[in-house]
Amino acid sequence: MSLSADGIDKLVIDCGSGFLYVTGEDSLRSIEVEAEIIVKGKREKDIEDYVKKNVKLELKKQGSKAVLVSMFKNQFPRINFRTRVINLTVKVPKNIDVEVDDGSGEVRIEQIDGNLQIDDGSGEITIRDIQGDVDIDDGSGTVDVRDVTGNVTVDDGSGTIKVNDIGENVKVSDGSGSIYIDGVGGDVIIKDDGSGSVNIQNVKGKVVK
Repeated sequence: MSLSADGIDKLVIDCGSGFLYVTGEDSLRSIEVEAEIIVKGKREKDIEDYVKKNVKLELKKQGSKAVLVSMFKNQFPRINFRTRVINLTVKVPKNIDVEVDDGSGEVRIEQIDGNLQIDDGSGEITIRDIQGDVDIDDGSGTVDVRDVTGNVTVDDGSGTIKVNDIGENVKVSDGSGSIYIDGVGGDVIIKDDGSGSVNIQNVKGKVVK
């Protein structure tokens, strides 16, 4: 799918199970989406009809936003959820904001000049090279954030949090799991409610725990 980015300053992604990869490109003037739909336990001749009836996959403009929806219409199928996923590869102009509401699966987002907001159920999150602020609310899974010019906020239920090379302030709230922070231009605020080690170094501002 493809949508002109003219007049769009934010991409909102609402997706279910499957991996999500988003990358920004300087010369791009549109939003480009490639979707891979995997359904196990279905005969090949039945797949096309199954997808038409059960998959919601759309990219449209709403005011100054682009909205990408990717999910199975029936969220509680008889078959196990692991037997069907929609994997997304998304290319966007670098200067727009990105907001993600993700169900489960790996998330990787990189090379975005705008702000980034993620609300994730479960799965590994990897963030690289973001010029704006990063805000992550994660249920479970490893969170790895590196090379962010703005502020970073991570609220994680369980799993390891790694934060490196951040220009401004860092706020981390962790239920359980280890926290590693290295290279922060501003302050670091840690709220560690659970268990696990906390390792902090190379912070130019103050550290509050």
